[in-house]
Amino acid sequence: RKSLLHYWTRVRTPKDNAEVERFIRTIEEEFLELGNYTDDVELFNKNLLEYLIEYNFNRPHQALGYDIPMNFLIKKFENKVSTMSPNCA
Repeated sequence: RKSLLHYWTRVRTPKDNAEVERFIRTIEEEFLELGNYTDDVELFNKNLLEYLIEYNFNRPHQALGYDIPMNFLIKKFENKVSTMSPNCA
């Protein structure tokens, strides 16, 4: 078992981790409040995985200039990855 250092955010300070807080709100508004909650953990995880695939691979995001997150990341890092030496790993 690995020993990982855990950093906690401060209580009642959503600006400390605004991106995560906003993502949690999105999950609540676009997934849970639309009737996707179930006590069946396997079904819940399956449905959440499908939602996250849609969210990251198919859904345009306004904050990314209406690009899809995965496309945005590929464009952002394509030059950095392609110029890496094989010995960098």
